[in-house]
Parts: sequence; structure tokens; C-alpha cells
Amino acid sequence: MPNITDYLAWRGDVTLAERPFNDVDNVILATLSYVDFTGIVPAEATGGAVDVASALRTLLAETGEDVAPRIRSLAQVNAPFLRALAASERFGGALLSNYVDVRDEDRRMQFSALHVALADGAVYVSLRGTDQTLLGWREDFLLGCEVTGAQVASADYLERTMRPDGRYLVGGHSKGGNLAMYAAMAIPQRLRDRIACVYSDDGPGIAPEVLPAGGYGLLEGKLRRIVPSFSIVGMLLDPEGVPKGIVTSSASGVAQHDPLTWQTGATGLVLTDGLLPECKVWNQSFSRLLDGVGLEDRRNFTNQMFDALSAGGATTLDGIFGGGVGGIQQIANAIAASDPRTKDVLVRLLQAMAGATAGAAAVTASSAVATATEAALAKVRGRTR
Repeated sequence: MPNITDYLAWRGDVTLAERPFNDVDNVILATLSYVDFTGIVPAEATGGAVDVASALRTLLAETGEDVAPRIRSLAQVNAPFLRALAASERFGGALLSNYVDVRDEDRRMQFSALHVALADGAVYVSLRGTDQTLLGWREDFLLGCEVTGAQVASADYLERTMRPDGRYLVGGHSKGGNLAMYAAMAIPQRLRDRIACVYSDDGPGIAPEVLPAGGYGLLEGKLRRIVPSFSIVGMLLDPEGVPKGIVTSSASGVAQHDPLTWQTGATGLVLTDGLLPECKVWNQSFSRLLDGVGLEDRRNFTNQMFDALSAGGATTLDGIFGGGVGGIQQIANAIAASDPRTKDVLVRLLQAMAGATAGAAAVTASSAVATATEAALAKVRGRTR
């Protein structure tokens, strides 16, 4: 099935002057921020710029095309995608600048961003989303119930780096989409007027209690939300009345969060009419826990969930099943000890991860781990009745 790498192969020779910027272009540039460009793209503090082609060719040469250690994402960003992007007429000459990458474990805060100056005069501000760590996913869920350090950093970054006479697009995937929305709402009106569009690619919403004054109305006519047909993160605190495009994916379950699985045609994303039925069941379960309850209850649910998922020693999403039978049992025990309202959701989430995530797929091929997972979760289910 065609994805954004295929789109670059088909349409990479078409300039922005020939075909204006579209939703697929946004997904590509949002994904670009997942690359660790330290030492390649000029930092915000130093100034200057480097073109996309040069930056990516330097990265590919430095890594011998084994780019995985330089990708800060659950997304399967790989050398073919980066080569296609570097070779494209559409984006190869775009200029990268204002790179920032901050990780603060003590504050549970991760923030990274860069500017992409396009040939049509616009600047796409790409805000990095969630990496594959459980810390990153925890932060995704906490975005909905408190103002986080990354949100404050994103607004400060926009205010520092936007020119008062520029034309801007602001976007990101996952957490990056939430940061794009929050930052665009939080900056002064004079700068917000310079933003043509804000893209949230499967990014969580923001709780009404922590929305900047004016809320989503500040982005009326400018906000573009995109989610896959199985969306968990992007449907958290789904803002009522804000439309979204639903894109098809080559993956199943939670793995659809990866933008490299989203389907494209020659001129845009391949959209569908609605979310998958099984996704709607998921969203109803989360809504029962998150909607209509206080911020502290939402925070407690999030922390219980991620404490349970890391109980087996995992630090990444892929590593949840890496602890073998013993690790699975520890996770099940932690789920059993959690708030009764959260147990069913956690059981569903763990099952979906076991069946759909790329890293878990290889591990759960072991019949011992697969059997232990099902037995442990069945035991937890029994305790919820």
C-alpha cells in the first residue's frame, strides 16, 4: 500500500509552485522533526540554515544509513524515506534552521523543534512528537490534563522564532500535534495572525480546564486535524465541533499511530468515512474514564496505567513484552492493583499492544510469552467481575 515514501517517489519532482502544499506534505515535515539533527542543523542559538538535501545526506553518511539510533520516535522512519526526501525537488532545497532539542528526565519533559523554510515563502514549524519511550507516551496522556513543560516550551519557541512579517504553518505528529495547537493558541494575536494553518496529526486534545483563554476558537478556520482509522492518542479529549480527516493505514490497532503507515495517493492522503468499530469501543472506554472527571482523576489514571506498563522493567513501548513470562506477570499484578475503573481499559490496551506493535510482534511469537500474557490478563479480568 502506498505511503509517504511512495508519495515522495511519485510527486517529489513536483514543486510547490506547481502543486500547493497539502496534507501529505504536512505529514512528511511533521515526521522530519523525529530525526536527531544535533550537529547537522544549526541550533536556534547559533543561527544559519542548511538545506534538507545536505542535512539528510550528511546524516545518512555519518550513520552508514543505519539511521535508527538517530530517530527519536515510534514511527518507522528509515533510510529509504530520508533518501527520497533528500532527492525530492519539492523539499530538497528547503532550509532547516532553529533546531532545538531538550530532554529533562527530572521534569518528565521532552521538547524538540525546527523550522523548514519552503520554496513558496512559507515556513513550516515542525514540533517533535512522542518517542518510543514509556515516558513519552505518559506525557502524551498527561497533555490532556495539565499544562506541561513541553507545551510552555513550544509557545515560548514560537514567540522567539517567528518573524512578524512571515507566513507560517505549524504542525506535528502525536504530542507534536498537541504542542502545535497549544502554542498557536498561547502566542500573542499579532503572531497568530501570521499562521496560515495548524496541523495536528493524531495529536491528543486539550482539556477545557487548561486551554488558553479563547480555546479552539482562536484557531477557527486554521486548524487541520488528521487521525488514522484506529486512533487512541488522537482521540483523547477529542474537541467537540472541530472537524478531522480520517486516513487509512496499512497497519492494525495501535500501530496505526505511525505516520509511515498512512496511505497516500498521488495528490493527498487516502481518507475514509469514519473510525473503525473496534476503535470506537476503545474511545468509549477511555471517555468513560476521562470525560466529566477532575484533572486529578485523569492524572491518577494516566500514572496508574504507565506505572503498570513499566512494572516489568520496560522503558519503551516495544520493550513491554521483552521481560518474558516474569515481566508479563509483574505487569498483570500491577494492573490488578490499580483502580477498579482502569482495569478493563488496561487489559484491552495490553492486548492491543501484544497483537499490533512491531516490536511486540516478534516477542509474542514465543508461545510461552503469548500463553503467559493471555493467562495473566484472564486472571486480571476475573478479578474485575
